[in-house]
Amino acid sequence: MEQNQERINNQKEFRAILVKYGITQAKAAELITKETYRAVNARTVRAWLANEEAISALPCPLWAVVSLKKATSCLPIIQKEDPKNCA
Repeated sequence: MEQNQERINNQKEFRAILVKYGITQAKAAELITKETYRAVNARTVRAWLANEEAISALPCPLWAVVSLKKATSCLPIIQKEDPKNCA
């Protein structure tokens, strides 16, 4: 149960960053790759954001959320955080 909650929290936080900075999944993959030197592609990001029942779903790792936060820290905010967008 705790693992599932972590998965949900990471996914929500990742989505919130995408909305806040107005970036695509492909751009997120590019930013994470540059930040971590680990190859991440748009398909991987889609799998992290997929409904957990989807065959292609993967848990969104905390390192990806942290890396995306770091990579976006200098970007202009496009949209203020809205709790409705984080669900």
